[in-house]
Amino acid sequence: EGGETIRYVYFPDDGLISLLIVMGDGTVREIGVIGNEGMLGAAVALGVKTTSTRALVQLPGSAMRMKAGALREELKRGGALPNALRRYAHALFTQVSQSAACVSSHALDKRLSRWLLMTHDHAPGDKFEMKHEFLAMMLGVARPVMTRAAGRLQNKKMIRYTRGRVTVLDRGRLEATACECYGVVKKEFDRSAAKSRLNSVL
Repeated sequence: EGGETIRYVYFPDDGLISLLIVMGDGTVREIGVIGNEGMLGAAVALGVKTTSTRALVQLPGSAMRMKAGALREELKRGGALPNALRRYAHALFTQVSQSAACVSSHALDKRLSRWLLMTHDHAPGDKFEMKHEFLAMMLGVARPVMTRAAGRLQNKKMIRYTRGRVTVLDRGRLEATACECYGVVKKEFDRSAAKSRLNSVL
């Protein structure tokens, strides 16, 4: 939960974690996602001891857990790990910044396509569980609005969406429909991963 002390950091092997902001009125909005390219608790690498976001497992998976204090001690040793985590933190910041701009700049169908691509990138296959309520909350719209948007993508044979299960049918068309934010963020994470090799460092 936001405001809590970070006692552990997590390095996902698979699955997907959503980073959420909870507003004063209880409204929840997603600002970023974490998969096996990074870690939950990156703030620790920047000297921060508390988190400002809520973390929610979006797709199930496994992760390596490490005490935050142990990570701080390891970072003091230098080597490849500090640079790897700083590069990852920068890529995550890019994702959060791009997500903030995306909400006010792009149509819902484009944002939904982007979100589905990000989820598909971390799913074990072309099918994954996703409820209408969750999708609506993630993208900041009412459920009926989300239902109509998903229906439009389904009518165009990009996805199949039934009983809370999404099946990606045509990833190429989803990529063509998605806003530019997907490509911007993916490029930054790919560049960060190539330079930092976070997974190999761990």
